[in-house]
Amino acid sequence: MVQEPLAIIAVLLGAIFFSLKMINRYPWAEKLSAIMWIIFTSAILSNLGLIPTDAPVYSALIDFTVPFAVCVILFTVNLRDVLDAGRSMLAAFGLASLGTIIGVLVASLTLEPFLSDILAENSWKLAGPYTGTYIGGSLNFFALWSGLEIGRSDLFAAANAVDNVTLFPLYALWMIIPTWLAGRYVVARKWEVHFEDDEAGALSHEKPRLEPLQVVTLFFLAILVMTVSAWLKSAVVDRFFPSVPAILIVTTLALILGQFRFVRELRGAWEIGDLAFYVFFAAVGAMINFYQAVILSPILFLYVLVIMAIHFVVLFGLGSFFRMDIGVLTIASVATKAGPPLVVPVAEVMGWRHLVLPGIIVGMLGYAIGNYVGYGVAHVVRLLLGG
Repeated sequence: MVQEPLAIIAVLLGAIFFSLKMINRYPWAEKLSAIMWIIFTSAILSNLGLIPTDAPVYSALIDFTVPFAVCVILFTVNLRDVLDAGRSMLAAFGLASLGTIIGVLVASLTLEPFLSDILAENSWKLAGPYTGTYIGGSLNFFALWSGLEIGRSDLFAAANAVDNVTLFPLYALWMIIPTWLAGRYVVARKWEVHFEDDEAGALSHEKPRLEPLQVVTLFFLAILVMTVSAWLKSAVVDRFFPSVPAILIVTTLALILGQFRFVRELRGAWEIGDLAFYVFFAAVGAMINFYQAVILSPILFLYVLVIMAIHFVVLFGLGSFFRMDIGVLTIASVATKAGPPLVVPVAEVMGWRHLVLPGIIVGMLGYAIGNYVGYGVAHVVRLLLGG
């Protein structure tokens, strides 16, 4: 068994290489997503005994990669762009987020006896990452899982697997629901959408060329934010709000820096952020106990089912009441759950190219606020459970 930290990291990087090679070479492999390939490849290696399932290097990697990735990705978010999404898309995003919050509250309270069997008195913490992921996507899921110190690599593996698998039925629903309900949605004049079709063309761009100066700048700024956040938490925040996780401070400082144009235009933020998350996934995967992960999946699937059922009922029910556009509501749902990457294909398939740009903008807004909302909802659940 490999024991040296550097050798373990080499094995994890090998798992990442293999996973990315698979999804780049085989279309069927791409459907499973890089995240799942990385997690399960490293899990297989550890369960076979090539690397340990418990080693200090894993915690060190996780503690660094999550806040680092959050930093560099949030550096790309321009909050002023939110106004360009338009009143209709912002209202739909609000309804989608409201549906998620209500869904998480209902699921957490009704399933609490089963969740407490898994996390005991900390069952309320699950509300955080699941609120985050259904408002801002997986970025917030990973950040809140780490920030709330849930731990449990087997539970994380099961939660992440359920989160990824449910994307397939959700994608089908995003295609089917507008077709079923289109005739029932008479759009009020104030919710009409006026984006031009050619605005979607503004999203096409060449893959950025990574330049050493810009890469170094991104690393410098991200590590600076992490350092300052750690100091602020220990020297200031812990005196008044000791339960506030450092990831919220990291999120705030990264968003502030992202409002400066020179930071936002640094090339390579997404590529570097993705790589950091890949290392995180590999480390988490190595700590998985397959048997426990399989046992935990059914209750988490039920948890997600309740959340999404209420999300759709609230979004499309209130959307119909306010006479909002069915396409805008659907893209808002896509943006909150899957983030900007899935907005483009759904909008293209449904013939809503004019909704691509506003959909991506509210998806970025979800990245920005998901950690805050997730943390708040988790503590509301804690209070409601008498914690």
